[in-house]
Amino acid sequence: MTDKNKMSLRSGLKAFFMLMLSAPVFSRIFGRLAAWKRPRRLAAALTRRFIAMYGIDTSEVEKPVDEYPSLSAFFVRRLKPGVRPVDSDPAVIVSPVDGLAMTMGTLTEKPEAFQIKGRSYALEKLVPEGTDLAPYRGGYFVQLYLSPKDYHRIHFPFDSHVSRASYRKGRLLPVNPFSLSHFKNVFPENERIILELEHRSQKVLMALVGALNVGRIGLVFSDFETNCGRRRDREIPLNREQGGKGEELGWFMMGSTVILFFPEKVFEPLIREGEKVRVGQSIGKWR
Repeated sequence: MTDKNKMSLRSGLKAFFMLMLSAPVFSRIFGRLAAWKRPRRLAAALTRRFIAMYGIDTSEVEKPVDEYPSLSAFFVRRLKPGVRPVDSDPAVIVSPVDGLAMTMGTLTEKPEAFQIKGRSYALEKLVPEGTDLAPYRGGYFVQLYLSPKDYHRIHFPFDSHVSRASYRKGRLLPVNPFSLSHFKNVFPENERIILELEHRSQKVLMALVGALNVGRIGLVFSDFETNCGRRRDREIPLNREQGGKGEELGWFMMGSTVILFFPEKVFEPLIREGEKVRVGQSIGKWR
């Protein structure tokens, strides 16, 4: 067998196991393991192993590592005040997460498609039925990928009114480059929350896409969490509807992606594809 065939076989087997594990039940099982608090010494060792494996900078973390009772508690850690300064310029849109600007580009007009890693996705399949997509034709999108080492709290990218929050059930495939290159419909098929944010007279769509391992997404302005309890498409009830730029919006448990969709002639990018970004950093500005 040639080296090329061996690599193809390994990639095929890896993709097969990813597909098998993408059923949400497996992520829930992993979530229970990550949430173990006893024995305390084992839970602490697991957290420290995770930190070492991914080279996480613990100097930014809000509390000493030993104060986190489980790996899952550490994973949704908050940071010390001031370590993520927020650009206060009202014309600037900031990154809602720490991560990689994996893909950026223009939405095509038919049918509001966007491309990530060479694959085309229809926006209408990602968002809830009845969403008015006409303003987004020719608009702009930014995909931000969070690796396991990243800070996994989500923040508002601009002063916002949350006019709608919707949940769509699905699988929990990874959202890393390997997965995106081997599976056709990762984003429309994965479990996700779609937010409609209003800023002055503009509406922006924000997709929070779940991924393998635990796969939960929570919102600070709702009691709803994904991948726990009964799973069905639904509108999410909100406890409040306003959020200031840089304020906490929610959190991811394990790997994930945020995609922002802007109407045509609204967004001007200030970063480049492939650039690492952090919460509060400018990624674009209003036109």
